[in-house]
Order: sequence, then structure tokens, then C-alpha cells
Amino acid sequence: MKLMRLFVIGCLTVVLGGCAANEDAPGDVFWSTDKTIRVVNGGPSLPHRQLQALAGQAAREYAALRAVLGEDVGRVTVWVHDSGIARHFPPATIRIPTRLLRKSTVITAHEITHLLSQGWASQVLKEGLASYLQARFGGQRGWPNYRRTLHGAARYWLRESESVYGLADAERTLGNGLSAPTKTRLVAYNLAGSWVRWLLEEKLAGDLDRFMREIYRTENYEAATDLPLLRLQAEWREFLQGIR
Repeated sequence: MKLMRLFVIGCLTVVLGGCAANEDAPGDVFWSTDKTIRVVNGGPSLPHRQLQALAGQAAREYAALRAVLGEDVGRVTVWVHDSGIARHFPPATIRIPTRLLRKSTVITAHEITHLLSQGWASQVLKEGLASYLQARFGGQRGWPNYRRTLHGAARYWLRESESVYGLADAERTLGNGLSAPTKTRLVAYNLAGSWVRWLLEEKLAGDLDRFMREIYRTENYEAATDLPLLRLQAEWREFLQGIR
């Protein structure tokens, strides 16, 4: 019995040790030059040069986001998988599906923003900030606005959407997570991104620190802008109607 236990323990050691060794094997892990980003390849069909480029892109985005948000979570691991959606896992891991790399629509800046901005007061603010900073600092264009500006996409969807008619609907949709249809979530993300961009650029003169302190973590719009939420929403919609 003792020999059997030793045999089992030995087998587990070999198996687990093999997994750890394989994770760090050459060709499976790609580092950015500054070692702030580690890309772990779970999509074996991807070219190594593409994964190395992803590490460099994510490192540049991470540096820019650390500078504007004043936060740092240490080395970030980017797991590349063949399925699923882009996700973040605090404190310092994000997941990117291989299809985004193949389409050049990787949103690493969006997911890294989530890691650096924990403590949001609403889903609209959470996803709006990540969408805004992805559009501003992301190395590629992707979800939710792709080739459109956030304001242009929001203007379009406010006119065309049959399920999300404003920020209250967007909040409910984002709160439901993946149970909401993809198109419905797309609309909600675009409205959230436009809303955050408008607040920052039109009401707070681009002061991101003030936005984080007075709105993002408290949702106290009136204290930050001297205007009630309904008035702000009306002004935002009027602004969108005026853009070309």
C-alpha cells in the first residue's frame, strides 16, 4: 500500500510537472520586451510571429493605460484560446479568443482597462470606460464599434435598435451578461462607450482622474456636473444628433 501511494504521488508529480514545463516551453509562451506581458498560446494554429506581436501590442497598451489610470497590477498574462469571448480575470489575467487575432480585432486594451479600474458603480460606466480607452489606446479596432467612432455607432444604434433605447436599457442588458443576444449587447456597449466619452470630453474637459473619483466609483452625476442625470442624458442625445 505504501509503495502504491508513493507510485501515485510520483505519477502526479510527473504529470503536474510536465504541465508546468509545457506551459513555459519555447514556442508556447511569448514575452513583451519589457516583460510586463506574457502571452500563453492555447491556439496552436496561430503563427508565432503573430503571438509575439500581440505581446508587444498589449505591452504598449498596458503602459499607456497605467499612465492615464495611475494603476498597476504587475505582469499581465494574456491567455489565447480557440473558443469563448474576450474576458478579464483579476488581478492580472485576460483571455483573448484566436478568432480575434485572425481578424485583427483584438481588444486587449479593453480587458486590461478592466484590470486597472476595479470598483465601478455601474455596468454602463464599467464597459463604457473600457470601450472608450480601447478606442483611444487600442492597437486594433474591434468590439463594440469596430470601424465607427463610439459616437457614430451610438447615434446609429439609438435610431436603429429594437431592443436598447437608452442607458437604462443598456444597464439592464450589461447586467444580464452573456444571456442577452449578441446584437443587444453590442448596442449596449456602444451606448456606454459614447456616454463615457461624452461625459469625459464634453463635461469634464478630459479629466480622467476626476471622472474616476466623482462618477465612475460613485455614479453621483449631479455632484460632478451640477446637472441631474435626466438632463445629462437629454444633452447627450442632442449632442449625438448633431454629429456627422
